[in-house]
Amino acid sequence: MELPWFAWIAIVAIIMWGLVTMVGSITGRPHRMRRLDRHEDEIEQLKRRTEQLEAHLYRSR
Repeated sequence: MELPWFAWIAIVAIIMWGLVTMVGSITGRPHRMRRLDRHEDEIEQLKRRTEQLEAHLYRSR
């Protein structure tokens, strides 16, 4: 049974994605989601700090 050309493209893309993911996990390179989590943590810390500074500012008035 012959597969259409676009099916082969999808199969190769899935295989390549799997290989890239495996190599990334073996080498310990951070995944995009981990980096996003780290950025979200930094944003939360900055929000808390901003709230603290605003509270201090309003108390000093």
